Amino acid sequence: MDSKGVCVLAMVLSLCPLRAEAAQLKGSVRLKGPVPAPEVIPIQPKSGEHSTQGCGSSKISQRLLVDPSGGLANAVVWLEGPPDPLIRNREPSVLLDQRGCEFLPHVLLVPLGGELKVRNSDPIRHNLRIFREGQASMLMHRWQAADAPDAAWNFKEPGRYVVRCGIHPWMHAWVVVTPHRRAAVTDSHGQFLIPDAPAGRQTLHVWHETLGTLEVPVQVKSDREILEPIHFVRKEA
Repeated sequence: MDSKGVCVLAMVLSLCPLRAEAAQLKGSVRLKGPVPAPEVIPIQPKSGEHSTQGCGSSKISQRLLVDPSGGLANAVVWLEGPPDPLIRNREPSVLLDQRGCEFLPHVLLVPLGGELKVRNSDPIRHNLRIFREGQASMLMHRWQAADAPDAAWNFKEPGRYVVRCGIHPWMHAWVVVTPHRRAAVTDSHGQFLIPDAPAGRQTLHVWHETLGTLEVPVQVKSDREILEPIHFVRKEA
């Protein structure tokens, strides 16, 4: 390429800047006010096909978990945006385990079109059921004996789904199906990280199964943006 061509190319590049890398968006979700005591669910012993062997005498409810500093676990945080055409190839399957008569993890993300695998690691059988949020009809119903092969389900529509055990009524988990990677679930201290946050002004959405939803305006200005804590206020019963 001659010098004239180099100059023309330089002018074109100056008018068309390269796309900036996606930012890391860090933050925390907290509960404002007194920290509630965990809810304890008593378990009545049973045997036979509805056995509670290995379940223990009680469980701590996963519906509302708050650490001593107010950090809120199991909140889903996301930014709106167009579907990611590569997301189906990033996580071919996501595992949900039944262990100690609990679903682990309690809230998980599954990419749109991705596969959820449900494992029974308990010495008793479970009755697996999947529902779309707000709907009574079951999308999936399957018995899972101890050491049975993993059950699998593919999610073809975005949204929230609840997984339950028909034998042990305290057992449930949430599956949030998202068409992109701009989403995260808060850890036990309420912390989250969204790895692919685009720059600029946008709305951060937060959902928690007992506290509802929030919308928070944010502005991503750097490649490692740290937000002020986001607070839920618990409504009095």
